[in-house]
Amino acid sequence: MKTISSIFVLLMVTLSGFIAGAKTEPVLKFGENGKLKILQFTDIHFQYNSYRSDSALVLMKNAVETEKPGLVVLTGDVVCSENTKKAWLALTQIFVDAKVPWAVVLGNHDVEYELTSKEIIETITGLPYCLAVNDPERISGSGNYIVPVQSAKSKETKAVLWFLDSHSSFEKGSEMGTYDWIKQDQIQWYRQESAKLTKTNNGKPYPALAFFHIPLPEYKEVWGKEKTVGVKHEDVCSPDINSGMYNAFLESGDVMGMFVGHDHDNNYVGSLREICMVYGQATGRETYGTIGKGYRVIELYEEQRKFDTWVRIIYNADRDKDLWEPTRSSEKALFVTYPDSFLEKK
Repeated sequence: MKTISSIFVLLMVTLSGFIAGAKTEPVLKFGENGKLKILQFTDIHFQYNSYRSDSALVLMKNAVETEKPGLVVLTGDVVCSENTKKAWLALTQIFVDAKVPWAVVLGNHDVEYELTSKEIIETITGLPYCLAVNDPERISGSGNYIVPVQSAKSKETKAVLWFLDSHSSFEKGSEMGTYDWIKQDQIQWYRQESAKLTKTNNGKPYPALAFFHIPLPEYKEVWGKEKTVGVKHEDVCSPDINSGMYNAFLESGDVMGMFVGHDHDNNYVGSLREICMVYGQATGRETYGTIGKGYRVIELYEEQRKFDTWVRIIYNADRDKDLWEPTRSSEKALFVTYPDSFLEKK
């Protein structure tokens, strides 16, 4: 009997240790200052065992240490490499080591190597501090999910973050154009879930942000507006087909701003009918572009339909000339506040 009891105690101690060490899902909360700071890295194009890509990892690691975000978001074209799984694990180790919650949406190039979109999401969802989840089978794409942001003082939801798969490219010469679009079942899922959330909030839409990779066609409409700030050095590479994602955001009334990547030589931000359309700042040394490499910062306010955003340009860069020169700048470039920066003067 004594032997059996000893074995039982040993099993319980072992089980308790296993439970204590098990992965716990990170919970996003506003900070005591009433803000949630988000870092957006985009278009890293990380390649395994490449000195250029390792340079981008140093940029990202330093950014996380300096900014001390509550969340990191990777908005697509993250890994473009053979040894795809090893590359994803090497890149995301930065966030695991920093113990910072992180989220991912996929880009058109992420799926061109050894893993499918579903396999990529499956690879990362088991990692510590990862918020990404794979979709229900009924929804197109991989990585459509919702992350609530809780109050600093309670578990009450105060804001919502949407993550959407904007899919990939068509074969060259396709009559459908170059880039795929967010599908109707994704849009319907968004509308339904947004309506449910609004209902739970006494009919008032939660302040929300949306993250995906390929810009919507409406990004073309904000360039040239008086209040738009930033750089546009290339065409907006959106789908030829407008599937209505912007319209769904507009009618649902929750999304204040959408954040994309894809076009490495654009970093502008503008507002269309009170929805901000924002480009990230391309991060990767392996990417084309001449406007510098860095990241975007977003600060979301609790209890307000308000956020600040700006970019940090850390390196002057030119892939073709192998230029990677520190700017040594601490400037909050292209700083705007939503909605104040876009209000018309009366």
